[in-house]
Parts: sequence; C-alpha cells; structure tokens
Amino acid sequence: MDPVTNNTPALASPPAIPARIPSPELIRLAEAFCSGTDPGSHYRRLGRLVHWMQQRGISNHNYEQLLALAQYLRANPEMRARFHAKLGELLKQVRSISLFAESGIPSDVSLFSEIIRRIVGRILPSARSDTDAAKFLTRLYSSNRHARHFAEMPPEVFEVMATVCTPQDDPEFWEQPRQDLREAVRLLAVRASSLGLKPELRQRSSPDSVFHSPFYRLVSRTEDLLRANPDETRQRIVDWQGDVERCREEMAAVHRHMENSGVSVGLVFDLKKIEACLTRMEALLMVLYAPNSEERILAVHSLLDRLIAGRLSDDSLGAYLRDNLNLVARKTVERTGRSGEHYIAQSRDEYRLMWLAALGGGLLTVFTAAVKLRILDAHVPPFVEAFAAGTNYAISFILLQVFHLVLATKQPAATAATFAGIVRDRRGEERSSKFADFVARITRSQLAAALGNVIAVSLGAIAFEKLWSVFFRQSYLVNESAEHVYETLHPFVSLTWFYAIITGVILWLAALAGGWCENFAVFYRLPEAIAEHPLGLRIGVDRMRAIARSIDRNLGGWCTSIVLGYLLGFTPEIGQFFGLPLDVRHVTLSTGTLALAAAHFGTHSLSDNWFYHAVGGIGVTFVLNLSVSFLIAAVVALRAYNVRFNEQLEIFAYLCKAAVRSPLRFIFPVDDRRQPRPPKAGAEDASTNRQNAAAD
Repeated sequence: MDPVTNNTPALASPPAIPARIPSPELIRLAEAFCSGTDPGSHYRRLGRLVHWMQQRGISNHNYEQLLALAQYLRANPEMRARFHAKLGELLKQVRSISLFAESGIPSDVSLFSEIIRRIVGRILPSARSDTDAAKFLTRLYSSNRHARHFAEMPPEVFEVMATVCTPQDDPEFWEQPRQDLREAVRLLAVRASSLGLKPELRQRSSPDSVFHSPFYRLVSRTEDLLRANPDETRQRIVDWQGDVERCREEMAAVHRHMENSGVSVGLVFDLKKIEACLTRMEALLMVLYAPNSEERILAVHSLLDRLIAGRLSDDSLGAYLRDNLNLVARKTVERTGRSGEHYIAQSRDEYRLMWLAALGGGLLTVFTAAVKLRILDAHVPPFVEAFAAGTNYAISFILLQVFHLVLATKQPAATAATFAGIVRDRRGEERSSKFADFVARITRSQLAAALGNVIAVSLGAIAFEKLWSVFFRQSYLVNESAEHVYETLHPFVSLTWFYAIITGVILWLAALAGGWCENFAVFYRLPEAIAEHPLGLRIGVDRMRAIARSIDRNLGGWCTSIVLGYLLGFTPEIGQFFGLPLDVRHVTLSTGTLALAAAHFGTHSLSDNWFYHAVGGIGVTFVLNLSVSFLIAAVVALRAYNVRFNEQLEIFAYLCKAAVRSPLRFIFPVDDRRQPRPPKAGAEDASTNRQNAAAD
C-alpha cells in the first residue's frame, strides 16, 4: 500500500462506452432522482433507480442498461451536473462510520441476544436513522443475489460508472466519506487493541509487558498515519504495516498455545474479531492511500463488496449460527480424541496388538451383554432400567480403558484431532494422500477390532451359557428374551438400520463430550490445581500429584465412556417416553446378545433363517456404526477449517481411487513397515503442560 500525495479521488478519463440506448423507464427514474427536494426523497428515488437496474439493467450479466445510463449522463452535461449535485447532497447527509467499522465485523453481544436481535429484525423495521449508510446499503442490496451481481461486476464496468457518476473537479464531494473512513479506522484500531490486550490473550502471547505489545502501539501508529503529511505517509504506512504483522504473529502464538493448552470458544471468537478488524482497516486505508485512481477504484469496489456482504451477514440468522457452529467445531476437533490415538494401528506389530486388545474387549463385553439382558428381564420402572443399563455400559467402557482393551466402532469418533491436523496442516494432493492413509489405517484397525470383538464375544457367550447351565442347571435366558433378541436384530422386520445410525451419532456425541471435558481440564489447568490442592497436606503431596497425573491421562477417556454408557442406556427409554422410534444397536453388544440367544436355543437354531437374518443385522450395524460416527467427525473437521465443497469432493474422489488401486491396504497393513509409534498428542500435551507449569 503506497501513499499518494493527493487524497482527492481524482479519476482518470472515462473509458469509451459502446453506444447503447437507455430505457425510457431508466431515464424517468434518473430524472426523478435529480428532481428530489430533500434527503429523504434522495434515498427513496436512488433506491428505486438501483432496484430497477438490479431487476432489468444487469440481466444476463451484460450490464446493458447500467452502461446506457453512463452513456446518457456523459452525453447530457446538464443532466450529469444535476446528478452529481444530488449525489453530493446525499453523501454530505449520510453517515458511514458504523457501516465502515461494524458491518461484517463480529459483534460483542452474547449469542442469545444477537439471535433475538436478528429474529426481531426480520419482523420489525430497522430503528436506524435514514441517514445511516448501513441501513441505506441494506435497502439497495437486500438479497444475496443482488450482492453476488455487484461482486461479479467487471472492474471496467465499475470504473465507467464511478468515473461518470462522480465529479472530477470537486474536492468537497468526497470530504464526508473520507472523514468517515478515517473515523472508522480509528474505531477499528481501538477495538483491535482492546481485544488484543485482554488478559486471556496476554497470558498466551509472547510480549513480556504491555508496552512491548503491538496491540498497545496499534492505536498510536494508526493516528500517526492518519495525521501524517504527504511526505511522511509512505514511512507511516510501512510502520503501521509492521505493527499489524506483529499483531498477527501474536495471534498465531495464541493459536499455537491453545493447541497445547486447551481451546476456548470465546478466545477463538476474539481472535476472529481482531483479524476482521485488521483486514477491514487494510481495506479502508487502501481506499484512502491508493497510489493511483485505477487502484483506488478497485479498492472501492472491493470495499463495497465486503460491506454489502457484511451487511447481509449481520442480518442473517443462518450465517450467524453457521459462524458460531464453526467456532464450536474448531474447539471440538482441536481437542476431541487426544486420548484416542491408541485406537489406530500404525504398524503390523500394533495391528497384532489391536487384535489382542479386541479379543479382550469382546470377552469383557460378554458380561456387559449378560447384565444388560438381565436388566431387561427384571421389568423395573423405565428410569431405573435406563440408569442401570447406562451404569452397566459405563463401567464396562471404563474397564476397557483401564485394561487397554478395544471396543469396535468407538475409534472413528475419537480420532477427530488427527483428521483435523491433516485438514489444517496440508493442502492439495498431499492432504488427499494423507487422508487416504489415515482412512486406510482407521478402516483396517476397525475391521480388526470388529472381528476380534465378534469372535471373542461369540465364543465367550457360548462358554458363558454352558458354564451357567452347568452350575445353575438352567439356561441364562428365558425363551421370551432369546426370541426378542432375534426379532430386534432382524434387518427388515425391525428398524435395526435406523437404530445403528442413532448409535453412530451417540458414539460421536460421546467423543465430543470427552473432548470437551479434556479441553476444560487442560484450559483451566485442572491437573495442576489438583496437585497443589491443600488436601495434599492431609493425604500427602505425592498422592495428590499421582491423582493429578491419572486425571491428566484418563479424564477424556473416562468422560467419553461415562457419557457413551448413559446415552446408550437412556436413549431407548427417552424414545418410549416421547413415543419416538429411538433405540440403540452397537455391533459388539448386539453380537453378545445374539450369541447368548443362539447358545440358549442350541445348535439346531443355526439352521433357522431368523439366525442368519440377525447375523445380517449385525453386519448392517457394524457398517453404519463405523461410517456414521466417522462421517460426522470428518464433516465437523472440514467445517471447522472451512474446506470448500469442491475440495471435499476431490478428497472423496482421491479416496475412492486409492481404494480401487490398493484395496488390501484398507484391510491389512500390507504397506506399513515396522516403525516406532509417533508420540500421542495427549502425551505431548501433558508434557507441555507440565513444562509450562514448571516455567510458571
């Protein structure tokens, strides 16, 4: 951004315009605007003129009537002078500070208050003054279609209109807009500075003192630039840009700190607001200090495009919810699943260990399934049944974690952080390649876990039934319960496929809850607080530190297990209470109940079609559990980093090609050599947190 010595936006001679015939309606609207007698009539009549142009004058993007208006004004000097006079009166009356400094910039009000404001704004007219440029611009461009037409306007067309519709020899014409631009830059500098100096950001950035913070110097640098004489402007711009770059470096440092020390939605939102303020300041200063008229016209067009889009976004409830959901998604993928890295087999040795862990998980699930069926047979009140089932699941899942065992389909939703790292750190074909490798490892790890679980739970359930019959002289299940198992797993008679989808969503929600709890503990340094708790004076400091280390390692996994257990337990009862078709189907638990039912009926039931239908239901459950939980985690990660839809299609196409070229890699680690396992993100975070605590 180079300075110019003359701030008056003197424009070059207008480009030649091919002869066009303006519509009589267009001439009438232009005459009506030039005949206005008060500012209110100026706004209304200019609005009618612009709306007519939007509906008819830019059809098919040829801008025929828009250029015809420019031709007409150029050919009629008297009409052009009147048009300039009325437009000049309008610019003197309109106030643009809030438009320049606030439109499209995230607000500081609470989520609920902003939602209410936007809903009310759709019902009631705006309370803004008619001289507010933000309200006027909203009237002129009230839909995304109109905004898109303006954004797609060729630069040469915009240059023609800017040249013809504004005088070149009147320095007073642009005085009020220039003053509003300067005031808006000042407001944005103050806002960015105050946000950058908040305690939450200062604690996570590099400056040792407020005096050395670039956010502290931003206001004075901005004022020096705005007050500089033409000879000093160039150096002032360089100094200002240097401080802005250092502000962005501080923001990057805060982002890096959050990756290791927990993510706060409020903090991410503040960083987003600071970046929006800095970007808007750059756009405003480019208009003020463009080196020549051509670049100034381009800067004005770009600025107006941003302001129009910003005004529409400010009033859009959908856009606001999407932005906030993206912030939540960013928090989710940055921390969710840090404790789930051990679910992915990175090498052949780990692939074998995955099989062993899956076999152990299947054996433990035999007892979980047995207790579940006994709870159902008890016919206790619904809440008691849901609480007992949820507790049974939660205890089982925690034991799986304690003994380093594996449960199928729990992995995909618990590895969002790894997927997010691929999306965040790579681009193009490298991203697609890494993603294909990641999906291949997830798929074969899942297949190994599922097969290990199914084999172990099936054999274990049969052994459990035989031992129960030997010791208690009766089958573990009654006929009614065993028949009910067959019916609930039938893929056509029951809604097994739908319940499997619901379970996939529950798996992801549980991983989300675990990531949130882990993030909470890291962000607020919960392990350090527990280690330093005064209770250590009574039970021993070393014991409190051991508790803190255990929480640091396991909190995310424990929370995931507990939330998953109670969601699985309560979902059927909630569905029954509200009369909704809600139930759960988890591949390993369903296999355990099926094996117990088959063992109850004996080997003759293996020839029954109902048994094979139930086996088919198990297969459907596995596919949907796996695909739904992973798909949601993937979509959330893509949304968090604003990956465009066409990029998502490219990743999917690359993944399909990789599966066709080498299908075995998705089943068995044929391409992995023995290599040391990369350090777990959770372990890195724990180490970093301890180092930070020691430094503090």
